[in-house]
Amino acid sequence: MATAPPPPPAGPSPTAPPPPTVCPTCQAKVPANSRFCPNCGASLGAGASGASARPPADLRQRVDQDRGTLKRLELLIPGYHGYRQGEDIRAADSLLRRQIADRLRNARFTAENARTALTQANQFNVLMDLAPLIADLMRIEPKIRSAEQGYSGIAAAIKVGPQQLDRLYEYDYGFATAADQFAATIDGLPAQVTAGDFAQVARTVAAARAELVQLDSAFGARMRVVEGIQV
Repeated sequence: MATAPPPPPAGPSPTAPPPPTVCPTCQAKVPANSRFCPNCGASLGAGASGASARPPADLRQRVDQDRGTLKRLELLIPGYHGYRQGEDIRAADSLLRRQIADRLRNARFTAENARTALTQANQFNVLMDLAPLIADLMRIEPKIRSAEQGYSGIAAAIKVGPQQLDRLYEYDYGFATAADQFAATIDGLPAQVTAGDFAQVARTVAAARAELVQLDSAFGARMRVVEGIQV
């Protein structure tokens, strides 16, 4: 009896396209492995297909099942454990905003110290760019710190589907990473001023101003992520 020929060797498995690093809708920077743009909320495709077909679930029942972005948030925000039960929902939101507001306050102190040093060095052109950055920090930091708690209205009666929960954490992660990037940029100012590299100081201030705009936009977006929650 004839033996069946062996099956042809399997070809290489198709490789999934790399996740985007820039949102195709608004062109904002996108953290690695994001499913949604933290700036405008557009779907980035990766991991989102089929999500809307699953039935909605109570928010607190879904938290522990969506650990990817949540774990990354916990690394950025010490003490942050996501949105769980009762007062923990309010506490998590308050903790996130308070820590980011603290980073902006520290960044303002760094910028103000740089302003003093630049004044003593007669670098008035750079000072003209630094002044609006400090003014924006004075406006945005208290807004984040004292804003009504974005998710305090979430209760057991409110159902959030898995895709909405993904977006909730994506927005928070985008907000936190924007703050982290901004703080890292500002942290370079003292060494640049001390070294007398005023051209680099000007570039750093320009980059920081653009990052602060993105952070402010991400904050506004996260406060609107859950439909029907007004802040």
